[in-house]
Amino acid sequence: MVLVEGTGSSARFAMARTADGLLIPAHLAGHPDTLWLLFDSGAGRTVLDRDVARRLALQPTSKGTISGVGTGATAVDIVADVTIFMPGLRIDHIDLRLASIPGPAESAEPRTDGIIGYDLLCGSVVTLDYQTRHLTVSTPREFRPPLHGDVLPLTIRGRWSFVRGSIKVPGQAPVDDDFLIDTGSLDFVNHPIIRQSTGALRKTRTGAGGFGESQGGVIGENEWFRLGRTTIAHTQSACCAATPEISRQIGAGILEHFRLTFDYPHRQLILQNPAGSDR
Repeated sequence: MVLVEGTGSSARFAMARTADGLLIPAHLAGHPDTLWLLFDSGAGRTVLDRDVARRLALQPTSKGTISGVGTGATAVDIVADVTIFMPGLRIDHIDLRLASIPGPAESAEPRTDGIIGYDLLCGSVVTLDYQTRHLTVSTPREFRPPLHGDVLPLTIRGRWSFVRGSIKVPGQAPVDDDFLIDTGSLDFVNHPIIRQSTGALRKTRTGAGGFGESQGGVIGENEWFRLGRTTIAHTQSACCAATPEISRQIGAGILEHFRLTFDYPHRQLILQNPAGSDR
C-alpha cells in the first residue's frame, strides 16, 4: 500500500542517475540509513541486496525464487511485511526478496542497494521525468491526466506492464506487438523479429547483468519503432531473453525520449514531451 504523507496528494523527489539506471533514495522502517533502489518497472518483486540485509540485521522468514531476463530461477530469502519510506511517501506491507545484486563494493556513485517496481506502481500514479531526473507519485483519486499527453492502454500481466507498439526491421514488414515496459533495462527495444532482419547482425549475450543465466543471441538495427504517436528511427534490437514476454521489451533507450506516467489503477500509460523523434 502506497501512502502519500503530509497534506498534499503527491510527492515529488529527485533521483540519482548511475550506470545501472535511475535510483530512488529510500530507507526501511527502523533503519535510518539511506538505501538506493533502482526504479525498475520490469521488477515484479522488490529486491534488497543480501549484504545490505545483513548490515541491517534483517531476519528472513521464508524462501522463494525470482526470475529475470536470464534463464533459470534465482533463489531468494524473504523478509515479510516491511515498510519502505521514500521522500514524502511510505509503502507498507512489502515482502522483500533478498538476492545478490552485482556491483562494485566501492563507487563514487550511489551503489544499487535494491530494486523496486510493481510494489510502488500498483497502487499509485507514478510520473518519471528522465530529463529532470525526478519521480512524482500521486494518489489515483486526485490524479489529473495532462491535457496533451498521448494516452495508451496499459495491460498488466503477472506484475508486469505491457503496451502496444510497432517495430520495423530491414527486409520485413512492420510487426505490431505487446512490449514489456522495462525502466530497469538500458536497451532500446527488443523483439524476436530482429532474427529475420536482412540487415547486419552480430552475436551478443542476452540477459547479462540481470537475474538468471545469460544466453547467446543476436543484435541488429531497427529501421524504426513506433509508440503511440511517436516514431523513433535507428534503434537497436536484441534477441532473445528467457521467455517470449521479456523478449519483447522497451528499455530506457526508448523510454528516455518521454516524460512517462504509469497509471496502473486506470490501466493507462501517458507519454509527454518526446524529444529527438519523428512525429
